[in-house]
Formats: sequence, C-alpha cells, structure tokens
Amino acid sequence: MTAAEETIVIDPSGAATASFNPAQLAGPLGDATRSAYEKLAGGVEWYFEHWVDLVEEIKAEQTARLESLALSDVLAALGEAKVASDIPGRARLRLPQLKKQADLCAQVAEAIKAAPAVDSVQVSAITGSILAFYDADRYPSLDALLRAVAA
Repeated sequence: MTAAEETIVIDPSGAATASFNPAQLAGPLGDATRSAYEKLAGGVEWYFEHWVDLVEEIKAEQTARLESLALSDVLAALGEAKVASDIPGRARLRLPQLKKQADLCAQVAEAIKAAPAVDSVQVSAITGSILAFYDADRYPSLDALLRAVAA
C-alpha cells in the first residue's frame, strides 16, 4: 500500500490513532450497492414485462370483442346507453361499444336516420356518442324514439 492510498486518522491531541485504506472500505460497499441495484433492476424489468403482456392480452380481448359487434347488438343496447342529454327533439347517448368502430358508427347513424321524423344523426367513433335530432311532436320522449329505431 502506498502512502497516497492510506488515510491516517488523527485524534485531537495530534497522535495518529488509526490508518486505513478507503479502497478497502469502498470495495465491499460498492459491491453490495451494485448487487442491490442489479436485483432491483431485474425485478423492475420482470414486472414491466408482465405489465406489457397483460396490456397486450387486454387489447387483444377488446379487439376480438369489438370485431364481433353487429348493428343489431348496438341497436339492442340503445336502451341501456348512458343518456348524456335529453331535451325534446334532441338526445345524446353514449355507447362505449362504438369507440374506434367507424364502420359500425356509420351503420348506426343510417339505422337511426331511417326512423320516421328523425332529422339528423351524428355518431362519433372517437367518443362513442350518438347525437340525434328528431321531431318532438312525433316522439314525446327518448324512449318513444328508441322504440321506433328498434322497430
């Protein structure tokens, strides 16, 4: 050991009480820190990989479920849709099944528009929202409109 590597501890009286090599202390501490870091990093990586797998499985299940939706399924679910707003002559419904289903949204819009006295229909694949303008005299309530659409 060289003098540059050795550290001497001196007490207040000025006498040398101990000497040590900092590298001898840092070595085991560094090894323990490195080992703990590697275990932690390995655990985090393991959990991350499992979360990615779970997310991919959920996406695949949702895609399969959404692809199996038919227009008849959506029209049957209109009665269970969340009513965002309902004033005479105007209604907005929310159906999460319509999200990311542009073709199905177009079919739903056509089916609702085909009902008598429905002026216009907008269906959003982004929000899963259906906005319908209709004759309030012909359909005094949203339920009456939904029955006409289902018929």
